[in-house]
Amino acid sequence: MLRNVASVLRLAGACLVLFLSGCSAIPQQAHDGDTLKPNQGVLAFRVVSNADCFLTYGDYLSESTFGSRFSENMIGAKGAFRIKAGETYHVVPMDAGEYMFSKLEIYPRFAWLQSTNRFKVVANSITYIGTIRVNVAEKGFNLLAFDEELNMRTYLAETYSTFFKSMDFQKSVAQLHLR
Repeated sequence: MLRNVASVLRLAGACLVLFLSGCSAIPQQAHDGDTLKPNQGVLAFRVVSNADCFLTYGDYLSESTFGSRFSENMIGAKGAFRIKAGETYHVVPMDAGEYMFSKLEIYPRFAWLQSTNRFKVVANSITYIGTIRVNVAEKGFNLLAFDEELNMRTYLAETYSTFFKSMDFQKSVAQLHLR
């Protein structure tokens, strides 16, 4: 009898861990001309990376705390961008607001980024936050944001011409202050 109770408790504990482990939603690329929900804009950025990784994001917090990191670990981030080695353009619909990249995950390592960066999405606009360069080395990583507006405008005009012609283009290059 006690053995059965212990087995049930272990199974319930394992299910609870799986339930609480949370996973981040990976935003879907926009399709040119899609109708946006009210209070949504289109986030646009380019990533150049030397490794496959995930870059999670959440609502902007001015301070990273144990509670905010614990919450992300248990519930999950608001979302995550899958970064492939090489060059990738991300053009995704998102709710307007201020966001931050919260964690860089390169299996089996990760680095917290909470409150070290900020980017903004403007409603009914294409918000360009820059080119993000991810450089992963054996003993660490480097994450930079820089402005290549002409490159992004060219890409959007060729690939997302309906959005590009009908929406304002806002430049708000991500502010990265990594410690």
